[in-house]
Amino acid sequence: MTSRILHVDDDPDIRLMISASLRDFGYVVATAGTNAEALELAKQFKFDLAILDVRLPDGSGIELCQKINQLQPNVPVLYYSAYASDEEQEAALSVCGDAYLKKPVSAEKLEQTIAELLAANVK
Repeated sequence: MTSRILHVDDDPDIRLMISASLRDFGYVVATAGTNAEALELAKQFKFDLAILDVRLPDGSGIELCQKINQLQPNVPVLYYSAYASDEEQEAALSVCGDAYLKKPVSAEKLEQTIAELLAANVK
C-alpha cells in the first residue's frame, strides 16, 4: 500500500519540488501552504506522515503538529526548515514531532528519513 504524505510549506516552489520528489519516491502527496489548509486536509484524509515547515504565515509548524496529532495521533511528523539552531530543533522536537531536517537537504537524505519514520511507525 502506498503511503500518504502531507507536505506543508508556504513557499510554492519548495512545495512543488518536494512533492515531485516524494511522488518519484512512490508516495501519494497532498500539499498545503498554511496551517489552515493543512488542518482541512488532515480532517478529510488520513496521512501516514506529515512534513511541516516550522515557519508558516498563519502560525508555527509546532502548533500545527500538535493539532494534527489531535486529529491523527499516530502520524509521524518531520520538520523541514531553513531556520533553526540546534537548540530550536531540540525545543521543537520536545514539544511535538519525530525528526528535523534543515534545508537544503539531499533527496537521498529526505527519502531515508521518511522511510525510517514510516518503518518506525509500523511497529
